[in-house]
Amino acid sequence: MGLDLTTRAEKLLTWLGMWGALQGLPALAAAIILSVAFLETLTSSIARVFSSVPANLIHVSAVGIGLLLGLIGYFAGDFWDDIFFEVCYGARGRWLGATRRPFLIFPAGSALKRSRGQAIQALGLKSETGKGVYREAIKVGRRQAERWERIERPLILSRFVQGFLWPCLFMALLASCAAAIFPLFGVTTEAARLLTAGVGCLFLTLLFLVPYSHLRVEHMVRLYQDVARHALKKKPERRQERTPDAAE
Repeated sequence: MGLDLTTRAEKLLTWLGMWGALQGLPALAAAIILSVAFLETLTSSIARVFSSVPANLIHVSAVGIGLLLGLIGYFAGDFWDDIFFEVCYGARGRWLGATRRPFLIFPAGSALKRSRGQAIQALGLKSETGKGVYREAIKVGRRQAERWERIERPLILSRFVQGFLWPCLFMALLASCAAAIFPLFGVTTEAARLLTAGVGCLFLTLLFLVPYSHLRVEHMVRLYQDVARHALKKKPERRQERTPDAAE
C-alpha cells in the first residue's frame, strides 16, 4: 500500500464523508464484529465435540469471547507501534535505511530516515539518535489544523487497520490450540478444519501488517517533512525582524 493507494483511499473516504467512521466506536465495532463472526464459524465444530453443551451457550460464549478479543485489539493496539514498528522503523530500526522493500511488500525506510533527519535538524535536537523527535514533531504539527488534518489521515487509517491485528492473532492461536486438542476427542476432521482456519488467521495477521506499516511510515514522512519545511520558512522571517533592531 504505497503513497498512490493511500492518496486514493483518502480521496474516496473524503468523498464518502467517512473519516469520522474510522475513529472511536465504529473502529472498535469493526474489530468486535470480525472476532465474533470468525468464532461463530467455529461453533458448529465445537458443538460436535461438546454435544452435551447447549448450542445457545456455545453461541453466547462465542459472542463473549469475540467481544473480549475486539476490545483487546482496539485498546492494546499500541503494542504494535512499540514493538513491531519501533523495531523495524524506529531510530535504530532494521529497515529504517532500506532502499528496497523488505520481503517485497513492506515499505522501504530510506524516505523515512531522510525526512526524520531533516526534522531533527529543524527542531534543533542535540541527541544524535534524535530521541523524542516524533513527540516534538507532533507538537509542532498540531499547531496548524489544516496541515495536521492531512498529516493525520494515514495515522487514522493505520489505527483502524491496527485494530484487526490482535483479534486475528488470537483467533489463529485459539484455532490452532483447538486443532491440537480435538484429536484427543476422536474428531480428526474438525481438527483439520480448525488448523486451516488457524493458518488463515495467521496469514490475515501478516496481511494486515503490510498496510499498517505503509500507513504509519506515510504518516511519519508527512509529519517530518511538514516540520522541516515550515521550520525553514520561519528562519528567514526571524532574520528580517531582527534587522531593524540591529540597525538601531
